[in-house]
Amino acid sequence: MKSTVLALTFLALAGCASGPARLAPVTMQNLPMNGEAGGRLTAADARLRDSSVYQEWTFQGTAGQIVQIEVASTEFDAYAILQTAGDSVLARDDDSGGGRNARIIYTLPYTGTYQILANSYQRGRYGRYTVRLHSIGMASGADAPGGVLPGTVGQILRGQTMSAQLSPNDPKLSDGSVFQAWTFVGRAGEAITVDVMSSEFDAYAIIQDGNGNKLAADDDSGGGTNARITYTLLYSGAYRIIANTYRQGSYGAFSLSVR
Repeated sequence: MKSTVLALTFLALAGCASGPARLAPVTMQNLPMNGEAGGRLTAADARLRDSSVYQEWTFQGTAGQIVQIEVASTEFDAYAILQTAGDSVLARDDDSGGGRNARIIYTLPYTGTYQILANSYQRGRYGRYTVRLHSIGMASGADAPGGVLPGTVGQILRGQTMSAQLSPNDPKLSDGSVFQAWTFVGRAGEAITVDVMSSEFDAYAIIQDGNGNKLAADDDSGGGTNARITYTLLYSGAYRIIANTYRQGSYGAFSLSVR
């Protein structure tokens, strides 16, 4: 499967836990901003697909707000997952909080409800934990949702077509293939179609959120070796639209459009 992590630019998400399996009633509680609370994982809690147990905490955030989330325990290897209210994973961490504690620092992409999953890294591990949530500032300038995101050429609008050329000097994905990225600002629930077309290389398209997490990707759905993604936006704010070549060492002219 083709890698879509931006080499030297975006950090890969660590850990083995995946989205909620909902195999038991979910323990769900509210967590205030700049607050902390305690909990206890037990064998009766809901489980992720790797069979590790978790409890869910919800909070209200603002687009552009930078939050720090910590899940700490002396009784198990703590794991933290940040999700949208629709269960789409935004970030996850195992040991960045020191020792076996988890810490996530993340810029929120939309205003609304988020979920924190306080999780044990391994199945069969239970015990007491503390979850903390702090606001550590607001993104500004190019980092703010709605602005031109870092690492992008510029902004592309719905109905607009960009003509450009991939060259050996462009940034590379972790598989060594080159890419160019544009910022697209949209609304939650908005359906867009992204086309990357080229007669000179096998085109590949990627949509990422504002923090570089892959949301969708495509190789040949546009006909021939052209790429097409039809996608419904998860949040209101800025996205990365990436024009890429499927194979390392391929370059040439292409067009990128959003409609």
